[in-house]
Amino acid sequence: MAADSEFTIDELARAADTTVRSVRVYHERGLLPSPEVRGRIGYYGSDHLNRLQTISRLLGRGMKLNGIRELLEAWDRGDGLADVLGVKNANAAEADAEATTEPQDSYAELPEYAKQALASSEDPLEAYRVTNPRCCDLATRLTDTGLPMQDTFQLVERLRADCDRIADRFATELFFRLAGQTYEDSARTPRDRTKLETDLAIARLIVTRATSELIDQAFARHSELPPSTVASSPQAQAEQ
Repeated sequence: MAADSEFTIDELARAADTTVRSVRVYHERGLLPSPEVRGRIGYYGSDHLNRLQTISRLLGRGMKLNGIRELLEAWDRGDGLADVLGVKNANAAEADAEATTEPQDSYAELPEYAKQALASSEDPLEAYRVTNPRCCDLATRLTDTGLPMQDTFQLVERLRADCDRIADRFATELFFRLAGQTYEDSARTPRDRTKLETDLAIARLIVTRATSELIDQAFARHSELPPSTVASSPQAQAEQ
C-alpha cells in the first residue's frame, strides 16, 4: 500500500464518517476485508475506504447488512452482472418456465427445505419458518382453515415459483437499465465499481417497491366483492 492510502482503524473510521465500532462490526459480519497487519497494527487502504463508504450509502438507503453482504460477496467472486443481481438470462428463464409449467390441477415438486420441514419431528411450521419467515405467516393461516400441511406448503411454493418467474423475466433488463448500463459505458475503475454497487442496491429497492405495489393492486382486484344482487326487502326499499 502507498503511504498516503494507509489508515489505522481510527483514521479509517474518521475518513468514512463512521465509528470504530461500526468498522469492527462490518469486519465481523464479513462485509469488510481484513486489514494488512504489521506488528500489532492493522492498516487499511483506499479499497477499504471505498467499501466502507458503499456500506454506509446502502444502509442509508434502507438495505440490511445481510443483503449488503450477499451483494458484495457476489461481486467479489467476480460473478457476472446477472449473477450479482441474482437473476438468469432471458433464454434460461424461458427454458425454466417451460420446464416447470404444470397443469393447474397438479402440484409442483416441493423444494428440499419444505420436505425437511414436513419430516420434522417438531412443528413443521416452525421448521418452515426458519427458511421462510414471511411465507410461514401465510402458511399458518392456511392451515388454520383446515388445509392439510403438505397442501399448504405446495400452495405457498407454487406462489413462490411464479414470483421467481416474474423476477427471472424482468430483473435483468430493469437492473441493467437502472444500474448496469452506466457501468458498462464507464472506464470500470474501482470508483465505477463502487458506484455500481450502490446503484444496484438502489435499483433493487425501487423495483421491489414497485413490484409489491403492483402485486397488491392485482390481489386487491381479486378480493373485491361483486355488487349485491340480493333483492331489497319492502322495508329497505321504503327507507331508500
